[in-house]
Amino acid sequence: MATSAITPAVAATVANPVNNDIFLGFRAAGGVGASSSLLVNLGQYSAFANQPENTTVTISGIGDIGTDLVATFGANWNTRGDVLWGIFGRSSSGLVTVYGSREQSSVGTPSQGWVALDQTARNSVSSAIGSVLTSTGGYRNSPSTLNSALATVQSNSAQASSYAFQVGTAGTTDFGSLSGWSSIEGNFDGGTSGTALDLFRFFATDGTGLTDSVKNPGFFTISDSGALSFTSVPEPSAALLSAAGVFILLTNRRRQHMSK
Repeated sequence: MATSAITPAVAATVANPVNNDIFLGFRAAGGVGASSSLLVNLGQYSAFANQPENTTVTISGIGDIGTDLVATFGANWNTRGDVLWGIFGRSSSGLVTVYGSREQSSVGTPSQGWVALDQTARNSVSSAIGSVLTSTGGYRNSPSTLNSALATVQSNSAQASSYAFQVGTAGTTDFGSLSGWSSIEGNFDGGTSGTALDLFRFFATDGTGLTDSVKNPGFFTISDSGALSFTSVPEPSAALLSAAGVFILLTNRRRQHMSK
């Protein structure tokens, strides 16, 4: 009698992260899901930074994050104040670049933001982010979820590779002591409509690494179903120039009116 072997299914693994990938992390500070974090690769920073100003796009191609959120944190994840989300990323090539988020005080109103980081600080933050992305137990080579080829559920630990350790350790700033990031996370105590995350890029603007800059191309929002959106914002310099132009125009009109 012929027999056949049954080969166990091997879980697919997430693709290796590359420079300038932007990641979204979810974790619970207590309750259901407190032992795990959900990490999602949202793709390249350029996909967000190159959007036309004042446009909102839905992020596609990342799978069913909503179902993963329910499976990890329960059906009420979207109303829990102890479920948190944050954005992070890095480029370790050349003059290091890092990415971090900050929750808006109210949706549509930009956050205070973070100060620019010098090269030493960026190197330190990049190393901590790299631990989460590429170290043993981190994102790289982890099994993808059933609902997204770009997402993985990570067991929280006290290791540097743990997202929860990097952003949830009391008394520390996120991703190391030099970041200055008191918290990159927002929460869902006001529902999904009550939270938005500004995205910040920290980089050197010249070839020497001596000129440090920070840029905010826009912010992320999320729906009750887990659908993610990104809204682009004008360059601050452009906005200031626009305001200055309006001021000059009004001043000239006022002078013309007074001269008549």
